[in-house]
Amino acid sequence: MATVKKTKREGKRELYCAEAQSLYLAGKTIEEIGAKLPVAQRTLKTWQKQGQWEEKRQAAHRSPRLLGEALKGVLRQKTERLLAKGDLRAAEVEELTKLMTLIDRLGNQAWDLKAAALEVMSQFVEFLRQQVRDPKELRCFSRRIQEFFQELEQQK
Repeated sequence: MATVKKTKREGKRELYCAEAQSLYLAGKTIEEIGAKLPVAQRTLKTWQKQGQWEEKRQAAHRSPRLLGEALKGVLRQKTERLLAKGDLRAAEVEELTKLMTLIDRLGNQAWDLKAAALEVMSQFVEFLRQQVRDPKELRCFSRRIQEFFQELEQQK
């Protein structure tokens, strides 16, 4: 039985591409992602082009699956910041786990889209109110959430 040896590039793609895309969909630049992940900016730009990240970013507010990916990226960023500060308590970890599950359901459309969106967004907004102290950042999240619900209403 022959074994297939992965190249270093394939290993990095497997480890970091999905996370990099989530961060990009959540609004991070290639430079910001490169500072967070051990991946060269040139590689990130290649992934961006091959994966059509820019098109996905523009479509994220219309697609529940892509919105779910973007929200995962935002949630991952916030969690990393809290873990780095050591401010994350057991109850918050449980809340984050529930949010991730709801976001997955939203992305997979495993249940009614509007009900899922309402449940996810209400819990996500509550989490943000507790964790985000920067009013500018909070307004940005609020605007994105409003855009999402406007798109849902237009899909009727």
